[in-house]
Amino acid sequence: MRILITNDDSHRSPLLELAVKYFSALGEVFLVVPLHEQSWTGKCVTRFEPVHVHKTELFGRPALSVGGRPADCVNLAVHNLLEERPDLVVSGINAGFNIGIGFVLSSGTVGACLEANLAGIPAIALSQAFDGSTRDRYIADYLIAPERMALFERQTRLVLDKVVGALFSKAMRSRVLANPITWNVNLPFELVDPSIVKYAPLGKTRYAKCFLDESSEAPGGVRTFRHKLVEQVHDENPLCDSALIRAGVATLCPIDVWRLGSESSVQSDLVSDVIAALSATS
Repeated sequence: MRILITNDDSHRSPLLELAVKYFSALGEVFLVVPLHEQSWTGKCVTRFEPVHVHKTELFGRPALSVGGRPADCVNLAVHNLLEERPDLVVSGINAGFNIGIGFVLSSGTVGACLEANLAGIPAIALSQAFDGSTRDRYIADYLIAPERMALFERQTRLVLDKVVGALFSKAMRSRVLANPITWNVNLPFELVDPSIVKYAPLGKTRYAKCFLDESSEAPGGVRTFRHKLVEQVHDENPLCDSALIRAGVATLCPIDVWRLGSESSVQSDLVSDVIAALSATS
């Protein structure tokens, strides 16, 4: 199996190596990652600036570093850089969760996977929840305490053994590889039970205020805002992904971008009534 690995945290993320180590045992791995941090870029594709690709080495293996977004990495790898298309794209492991509609739509990690899906390739998005102190240290210097990294590695192996075992068993492998959807995997900060990985629908968790005013008395009346996630609105459904992660359970959520174009994705009483009204006025 040919596996393309990317992320949105750049080559500086220590969690990237965990994904590389795990998936290298499952197939031929190709590394194409952003040159710089690209969190919160969603499925953005670079439009007006040139995208530079640099040869480099990561974890003792050749890699390509892309001066663009995670979706750029996937599109370039699939259509320009690799001699053969990958069978699978793995994105992550992200520094922080990607749960709930608001965060999934904003995620560069998931965005890379959706770009793969548009190219007809299935993908796995991997994200690791942090606590406050772990996040602060990571943001400051891209470091995670050694004891915490060891725990993350053990948890990752346990969860991926179950997820990969389910997706790529003899009975499922051909079907999974033939269906270009994203399998969104989230790991809690600490697993309450290493044997538990639950299917979870995408919750309605979202962010609200995410900019802080840093305006000064500068002339011209220019106001300055900086991204800072101030408010989150959690989905309290105990079975959704965000609730399970908070309870210490790893989750698996399929995201099928192709359903956006299907009738089943828009069926509701409201939509049905609007369609009926539209037909009546034509």
